[in-house]
Amino acid sequence: MAGQSQQKTLIRQNTILAAKNFLAKMDNDATPEELDMIANSVGEIALFWHLIGNPEEISLLELQG
Repeated sequence: MAGQSQQKTLIRQNTILAAKNFLAKMDNDATPEELDMIANSVGEIALFWHLIGNPEEISLLELQG
């Protein structure tokens, strides 16, 4: 089952990166279409929107690896 655990870790890491990207694009006046594309590509949608609302938690999650 190591493969499943690794896959979950990758999905979580990609979700964290997507949240960082989304916030950066928002700061740079991204179009709604660009933001939709990022939001629609994440694996853990609940975590993604939680991080958008609580961006200070992103660095904490990155440290946890």
